[in-house]
This record gives sequence, C-alpha cells and structure tokens, in this order.
Amino acid sequence: MKSNASVLEPRRPGRPSVDRREEILDTAERLYDRLGFEKTTMTDVARELGMSAANLYRSFANRREIDEAIALRKLRVIEDVAWTCARNAPKDAEKALETLILEVMRATRSILFSGEILHRLCVVATAERWPTVDAFVDQLRGALRHVVIEGQRSGRFAPGDADMLAGAMLCALNAVWHPFMIEANGNGDLETNAAGLVMLLTRALVKNNE
Repeated sequence: MKSNASVLEPRRPGRPSVDRREEILDTAERLYDRLGFEKTTMTDVARELGMSAANLYRSFANRREIDEAIALRKLRVIEDVAWTCARNAPKDAEKALETLILEVMRATRSILFSGEILHRLCVVATAERWPTVDAFVDQLRGALRHVVIEGQRSGRFAPGDADMLAGAMLCALNAVWHPFMIEANGNGDLETNAAGLVMLLTRALVKNNE
C-alpha cells in the first residue's frame, strides 16, 4: 500500500516553496525609500531579494499590484481601528462614534504620513481611485452605519435611514479623514475640527436632540 506522501502532487518546477509576498512588499517599501518611488522597478525588487524576475512575477504581475498590496495592508490597519471602535456601539453608541471619529483620524495621520514614500503612495492611490481605496471607504461607511444602527436600537439615536446617515457622516468626516485634508491642516486644527464634528454629529443623531 502506497503512503500518502507518495501520491502527493509534486511542487511545480520554478514555483517558490513558500509564500514570499510579505517579504516582497517589505523589500519594495525599502527600495522606494532608497531608490525613489517612481524609479524602483520589478527587476530592482527581484535583485534585492535574490530571486529571479520570473518568480517575482508569479506573486505580483506588475508594480501596480505591489503598490496596491502595500496600500491595502496599511489601510486595513485603519479599518481595524474603525471597527474596534464601532463594535463598542451596543454599550454606548455616542462614545463609540466619538472614539471612531478621533481614532480613525489619528491612525490615518500616523500611518499614511509616517514617511515620504507612504505619503506619495497615498496621493497616487487617492488621485487614481484605486479599488483598494474604494473598498476602504466602504469599510469606513460600514463602521459608521453599524454605530448608527446600534444607537437606534438602544433608543439613544433617533430613527432614520442608517445608510443615508452613514453616507452623510462620511462626507462630513472627509474634512478630518481624507489624506488631502489632513495634509492641508495642522495637527492642532485637525484635533479641534474632529472634536467639533463629534459634537455636531452626535447632537444631530441623538433622539429629540437631548
């Protein structure tokens, strides 16, 4: 009787035995910093990793895919911040909304403006409306909608179309969440403006404007 090992499909020739995607992304970020965002090529990344260009292309078809993957993992950190705050809404929807607004603003400022390369990548991704950016915005809208629904369920927030309210809040919060607006305003202005939006949006949502 043959062992299980003898019937396993052999690894395809030339295919990496381990997933090196994260290593590739880390290396690409370092090269962007060293060589320049626009100047770095796929060949540069492969050479730095000591791998063939063919193996690199098995993980990422082009530079754009690498850039989108880098942007995605940064944006997911901010998404996690948003949802961590939003999940506290059943306990206290007002507090959840406040922390969501402030912490997303702070995380965006900290992560996307931690270096020139991420800043440049952020500008390109936003200007070109990459699918990763659209998906990220949808996640933020979803977190806001969750807070609204939980606030309405508890009776603290007035009834209303949660989707419409989340969309309206997202538009208002672009003033402190959008990378271009963060860049245009100083840290002090951002904190003050975000605190003002917390007050404004909470008062608009609370039942009977209590």
